[in-house]
Amino acid sequence: MEIYVILHQMVRLFIMMGLGYLLYKVKIIDAGFNKKMTRFVLDFTLPLMVLASVLEQPADRDYGVVAEMIVISAGVYIVLPLLAFVTVKFMRIPIGQQGMYMMMLTYGNVGFMGFPVLNAIYGSTAVFYAAILNIVFNVSAFSAGVVMVNYGCGGDAAGGAPKFNFRSLLSPGTVISVLSVAIYFSGIIFPDDIVSVCSSIGNMTSPLAMVIIGATLATMDVKSVFDDWRIYPFTLVKQIALPFVMWVIMRVFIRDDMLLGICTVLMMMPVANICVMLANMHDRDEKLAARGVFITTLFSIVSVPVMLYFMV
Repeated sequence: MEIYVILHQMVRLFIMMGLGYLLYKVKIIDAGFNKKMTRFVLDFTLPLMVLASVLEQPADRDYGVVAEMIVISAGVYIVLPLLAFVTVKFMRIPIGQQGMYMMMLTYGNVGFMGFPVLNAIYGSTAVFYAAILNIVFNVSAFSAGVVMVNYGCGGDAAGGAPKFNFRSLLSPGTVISVLSVAIYFSGIIFPDDIVSVCSSIGNMTSPLAMVIIGATLATMDVKSVFDDWRIYPFTLVKQIALPFVMWVIMRVFIRDDMLLGICTVLMMMPVANICVMLANMHDRDEKLAARGVFITTLFSIVSVPVMLYFMV
């Protein structure tokens, strides 16, 4: 069942990417529209998707397990950037690309691919716990991710990170993610109409994100998608080495088998769509990010089933 679900998710991913590619080629989408759509997703549909994941939860809530999942998730997104930083230095990635590679190593496709796989393995309860991790994911992506995407770009002569205005990190994604956690613990129940609107708009996020990636790939020479040799050792690290290392670390601290399994599965996911959107939004190397999403997603057709067999 897990392999069946994964293969179907791969097919859907590539069809959506293909549509974005086609729309760009026939000039329905251009670079300006793609950039505006990126902002629309990051600042509107994605925050509402996060909010909806909390608003749809029942009134009877297990605060203890959720609190544990928040602590685990926070630990994951503290450790991952550190491992990513060490990895890009070890791989001798050029300074101008180090931030992008760090971001691609840190953020996997948790929502669009991770949720269906978890539902097939553990059921809907696991999807809810993964949604908690996804909230921490978004807080990290809209804060640490912004720092990563700019790392080595426009800094000092040595290529250091530029200075940031703290207020620039207070994006709608960060604010709504933090607010969503507060709403969950407050126990407030919102009217069905509000929940339905947030869910409907939030569900636009994944399809639009894949169209954005496809349109970005359409700006590249087809050969260039495959001719960057660094993307191949990176893919092996991202899809095999990093999940294994995280699994070893998490086994020490997580005693609940289900929570360990959830986190392990999510570590196996390919590069997240948000890497392309943040790169586009901040005028960084979105082509490298799109290449990373495409190659790791393609490789995950093999890597995820194999890793699931041995580790979950």
